Amino acid sequence: MRVAIRFRHGGPERALAEAVVLRRALKESFGRIVIDGLDEVDIFLTLGGSITSAEGDGGVHNLRYSAVRRRLTVNVVVPASEIGRDSTAGALAPYLDVLARRIAERCAPRDCAAVSRAVAGACREALAAIPGPGPSGPHGG
Repeated sequence: MRVAIRFRHGGPERALAEAVVLRRALKESFGRIVIDGLDEVDIFLTLGGSITSAEGDGGVHNLRYSAVRRRLTVNVVVPASEIGRDSTAGALAPYLDVLARRIAERCAPRDCAAVSRAVAGACREALAAIPGPGPSGPHGG
């Protein structure tokens, strides 16, 4: 599967290195997943910061799947306050869990549980590659 990942940083305090590592890790881990009817995933990820906090906008938004184009696009927004309470990986983990479920529901309704597990596993693998503390709590490692 091909993966395109674009980032929007809400402030200078967001480490660019984390985004680069996460992008590479997500591309690699998603690349090993096979979902019938899906060849490409395009993720626009917003990490809130001091300039654009993204407060009140957190979540998985505008998930669109085209069966004809075999392509899925989605926006994932993580508010600055959530990143401030945890690591970037820890704040992002629950949103990627939601993303995994939504991809499975939309693209593989007959095999939803297995696809959700595969995508969630790929997301956890990618988050583990981010330097610093990894995801914690019920959604992480």
